[in-house]
Amino acid sequence: NQINSPDFWKKMLDPKFVSDEELWALRYKLRRELLEFSRRRLLLQAQRVTHDDFIAFDQLLNPDALTIGFARRFATYKRAPLVFQQFENIVRLTRDTKRPVQFIFAGKAHPRDDEGKKFIQQIIHLSKHSELTGNLVFLENYDVHVARQMVSGCDIWLNNPRRPLEASGTSGMKASCQGCLNLSILDGWWREGYDGTNGFAIGDDSHPNSVEEQDRQDSANLYKALTEQVIPCFYDRDANGIPKAWLQKIRRAMATLVTQFSTCRMVQDYAEKYYLTK
Repeated sequence: NQINSPDFWKKMLDPKFVSDEELWALRYKLRRELLEFSRRRLLLQAQRVTHDDFIAFDQLLNPDALTIGFARRFATYKRAPLVFQQFENIVRLTRDTKRPVQFIFAGKAHPRDDEGKKFIQQIIHLSKHSELTGNLVFLENYDVHVARQMVSGCDIWLNNPRRPLEASGTSGMKASCQGCLNLSILDGWWREGYDGTNGFAIGDDSHPNSVEEQDRQDSANLYKALTEQVIPCFYDRDANGIPKAWLQKIRRAMATLVTQFSTCRMVQDYAEKYYLTK
């Protein structure tokens, strides 16, 4: 089965196998599909279906903007609102007409996790009643269908758990085969998978003991990673409008992560190393 073969995915490192133009066209198509999907979902969420509403929602989100996704269980240690601790700075990033950034959030909290529910309420409030309106959206009723659209259509998969509480982080594993790059704290699977060329890290391989100091430091490091690495890399285009360095990271992510972090490899490891051993 080629899809589970490391040799197959290593072919992505060769532009003769898939050209930069083809890869970038695919990324635009997937981002556009996510935005159109999001517009439909948001229209239904608002329970508004007049002609003017369709026009208004059709203008929501930018198909050319760097699109950052966050979709998972809203456990408090995953710190969904962390990026917005740098609120004024993030607003400026979303309003940059030359290098715009936008955010799509989704997820659910456990029915008894009141603090997780408050995180959802906070992000929904920001999306509707702040300067981020139009550049931040929250998709309700998170399910497999929403997840499929997001891991394929986002440019960046954001993960910022409080170290060292991330057991794995499987949502980010699904993004690499779609050409979505991870931006994550060095915890869980990303501590093992990140090699400096296949995505982005938030901070270094350490953390303060104080929860408050960790949140403050990680928020600052997240903003630093966005402004010094992610955004410049995404918007650094050649004469044909192709982000060569960004696509190279996508190729590296596909070659180094897809088969290494998959359910197929996990089941195979269990079978060979535990179930079939004498």
